[in-house]
Amino acid sequence: RSEVRVNGTTAPAPDQERYARLLAIGTNTGLAMLVILFGIYMLGIVEPHVPHDRLPALWQLPAGQFLEQTGIAGGWGWTALLGRADILTLVGIVVLAFCSVPCLLAVMPVYWAGGQRMLFAICAAEVAGFVLAPSGLVGTGH
Repeated sequence: RSEVRVNGTTAPAPDQERYARLLAIGTNTGLAMLVILFGIYMLGIVEPHVPHDRLPALWQLPAGQFLEQTGIAGGWGWTALLGRADILTLVGIVVLAFCSVPCLLAVMPVYWAGGQRMLFAICAAEVAGFVLAPSGLVGTGH
């Protein structure tokens, strides 16, 4: 159900409220991280992996060539370079991209307890997709 009646008024269903609360926390955290980590990058507090003067030439390359030229591994390989400012800025993007995963994990018990096995399975499949897709373990070969 999309809403619940409480004292004559409608309120979001428990799964929606839980999902929305966690999504707000995740997006606010991700946005704050983007601002702070980009500031660290721009202020030169931490050295970047790729020097600024190389970026214009590298940005025009296809992703595979960009990774090769910069020495960054595909999939989750970039995490080995988290000590570098330009790579560190990706953490905020990852938080934003993945902020629905905790939300999905949080509503799964609600669906299971409510006997909504199909919704539970859909959430599980989405979580698996979010984790596997960027890992480089699965792909379409392009």
